Amino acid sequence: MLVLPLEVAVSQIDLDALNTNFTNWKLERLPNAPTDKAFERYCAEQILKDYELSDEEITSGACGGTNDGGVDGMFFFAGRKLMGPQVNVPEEASSATLLIIQATVSGGGFSETRIERFESFARDLLDYQTPPEKISHLDQNTRTLISTFRRAYGEMAGRKHSLNVIFYYAAKTSVTKDRNLKVHSRYKRLERYVKGQLTNSTVSLELWNCSNLIKRVREQPEETLALQIEHHFSTPNGDVVCLSNLKNFFAFLRRKDGQLRTGILEPNVRDYQGKRNPVNKDIRTTLEASPVKEFWWLNNGITVLAHSCSVMGDRLTITNPEIVNGLQTSHEIFEFYSNQPQAIKESRSVLLRIIVPPDEKIGSLITKATNFQTEVRGISLHATEEIHFNIEDKFLQHGLFYDRKKGKYKRLKKPVSQIVSVVELARAVIAILLRRPDDARARPQTLLSRDETYTEIFDKSHSSEMYLAVISLDRHVATFLGQYAKATTEETRDIRFYLDMWVSCEIVHSARPTASDISSHVEKFVSVSADQLNSACQKVLKRYRKLGGTDQIAKGSDFAPALQKSLNRIFPRKQ
Repeated sequence: MLVLPLEVAVSQIDLDALNTNFTNWKLERLPNAPTDKAFERYCAEQILKDYELSDEEITSGACGGTNDGGVDGMFFFAGRKLMGPQVNVPEEASSATLLIIQATVSGGGFSETRIERFESFARDLLDYQTPPEKISHLDQNTRTLISTFRRAYGEMAGRKHSLNVIFYYAAKTSVTKDRNLKVHSRYKRLERYVKGQLTNSTVSLELWNCSNLIKRVREQPEETLALQIEHHFSTPNGDVVCLSNLKNFFAFLRRKDGQLRTGILEPNVRDYQGKRNPVNKDIRTTLEASPVKEFWWLNNGITVLAHSCSVMGDRLTITNPEIVNGLQTSHEIFEFYSNQPQAIKESRSVLLRIIVPPDEKIGSLITKATNFQTEVRGISLHATEEIHFNIEDKFLQHGLFYDRKKGKYKRLKKPVSQIVSVVELARAVIAILLRRPDDARARPQTLLSRDETYTEIFDKSHSSEMYLAVISLDRHVATFLGQYAKATTEETRDIRFYLDMWVSCEIVHSARPTASDISSHVEKFVSVSADQLNSACQKVLKRYRKLGGTDQIAKGSDFAPALQKSLNRIFPRKQ
């Protein structure tokens, strides 16, 4: 299916509005990026708006390099969960979506050359006879995206599912309808090839012009929602405890397009735990065949945090609602009524608590206190701990925004380069303090999901200065390597965390820096010189190449001990 641009005339007002919006967005979010690269990111944010991805997640799917296969981004979702190298396919996922994006800041209409690029990339992506690591004309990041898709979709292939493949071509053009017959012809070839390889798929190409982009820009997230209720008790500061009919709560959860309104699920605890989870099984049984006439008798209910909540008759108006407890219940209710629209005469109700906390710290305490019935995986609840507030406060003093609460600073339109995710900070700590750069390179998410490793990374005894030091050094290293001309892109990506470890040891003159050592040298970490980075890089790169200089070396277990051995000789332990 070919989806043409909006069939409306593009007015000069809309063109000016788009140019103004993009210019302002670039100044706020990517002030130092080239215009074409900024526009690629801008378009990706608009196209992916409904998925509510963080900056880090959008960056993970970005191509747009020298050897990217001709596309600017690729994102694969199982259900609505973005797949990454260490992300497992949700067991309940019955649909998959593959988005492949190109964007160009130039006007003048849509080019058949861009469609040819889509086809060339699709042939690399779906050529299962060639392993991703053997596609030598693509860079490492693009090969990783291909590997992730093949692995994740392979997990879904044996179950009943649907697959939607969408190619997006966005251009800063005023053309309202493409009249280039070659574009249509090229697209039909692309569609035939993809459907020939993925027989279960639906394939479409969406051409986005200025009208599509400005329309999407103007689509604001819903901040105020209404909920029909039956009985309620309210407090003077706006807290409400109430019963709501299950069908009305389902309507509250449902977006206009029929999908789950994931934006109201607290970002750090929004992962659904699956149909096999025993708690979810009990909820589903209660919904489907319980002999008890009231749902809320058998369920603890839903806790919602809000900026404000007002009652008018049998209607609640809630501003900025976030479901912080009852996520599994919400998912099960949504799935039950999505699959059984005939269940119109529903008399059962769900219990809700809408709380208007006085500040964010109190809200975090409520989130943590109410999330012990169902095990929440990974670092989901840790972001409510005091140490993360302290890190956030320290980073703010130095112009950095710690994304303790996923997506917070993206919504506030802070510069991409100044936002630090929890995973990014953890990787720096793993590489520098724990001296495990191989784990930082290959498996940070896995380590964060383990309680014992998490407590090593975010030990309450560590000072916020230590975290500022390691993230500052890691960012200096990343910037330096991005401009380093004596190594390939793959090499600089592979040695990043090893260079972190090496330079940190040089700064504190120790082969095994402690958290206290790092904290006491924070100023040197914050202001490390290009000369020191250059010297250290040559040493690390030499050892990397000697071992074979491959991605497997960077992710393996030999490189880090080899560097550690060299560091032990340079900085012997004092007797």
